Amino acid sequence: MICGSMAMIADTKALCEGAGLAEGSNANPGDYVVEKAFAG
Repeated sequence: MICGSMAMIADTKALCEGAGLAEGSNANPGDYVVEKAFAG
């Protein structure tokens, strides 16, 4: 799970996607998820 500032989330998400990892959700499990409760 990725949680942190918006900039850190964007940077970490880009690194994960660059490594071939897919973002997951409740409907579509993947390799990582982004914590959205405190984003924005």
